[in-house]
Amino acid sequence: MSRRARLAVASFYVLLLGAWEVYGRLAYEPGKLLPPPTTILRTLWEMRDAYLRDAWVTVQEAGLGLLVGVVLGLGIALLVDRFARMGEGIYRLALVLYSVPLIALAPALVSALGIGLRSKVAIAALAAFFPVVVNVTTALRSVDRRVLELGRLLSVGRWRTLRFMRMPYALPALFAALKIAGPAAVIAAMIAEWVGAERGLGLALLYAMFGFQLPNLWAILLLSTLMTGFAFAVFEVLGRVATPWHASAQRGER
Repeated sequence: MSRRARLAVASFYVLLLGAWEVYGRLAYEPGKLLPPPTTILRTLWEMRDAYLRDAWVTVQEAGLGLLVGVVLGLGIALLVDRFARMGEGIYRLALVLYSVPLIALAPALVSALGIGLRSKVAIAALAAFFPVVVNVTTALRSVDRRVLELGRLLSVGRWRTLRFMRMPYALPALFAALKIAGPAAVIAAMIAEWVGAERGLGLALLYAMFGFQLPNLWAILLLSTLMTGFAFAVFEVLGRVATPWHASAQRGER
């Protein structure tokens, strides 16, 4: 993005926030939908200790769930690639499982695993694993045939072909999946906290919603947005570092 385009985007956001602030100052009343941004920021600052503790709980749940989901997703993708028939069945089962809305699946998992950490990790893992499965499986199936033919001519074994030829080819797809899976794990952990939790940002959001504490509600939404945006940005940077040769990384440097 050029400097001029960035300035235009920044100006748009400044104008949007300014209009929101003016509207909030003139029309906002307690219990109405849109408190002004300054009220939201003040609430976030006043509640920072409680909300940061809740956010740390959610980060732990989402982080562990993301780790489990990525390992599970990579395992299934490699299984699909290695054992075509059996792997295809597992892949289709994963598709069916992912088609069930998390908000419907969460109560069953919380009742089965309890309101502690395990249920939150399980739900976050379910949200994270599917993008990894789809992207990595598709990337492994799309490796340039000339690369594979070169491996055969050089008598490279299956494992070395996977490690040195196919997995590097799949790395950009993996990091693209992680940019989706990271924020998805945070959102899923918060959904799980709605169903049953002792602490967490999702539970704080639920209390604010039921109590019609709209500045608190918007403050929590802002904090959760910062968390998901940070997760996306981390994997964006890691993807550029890990795959400097890829076109997406080169575009990001310009």
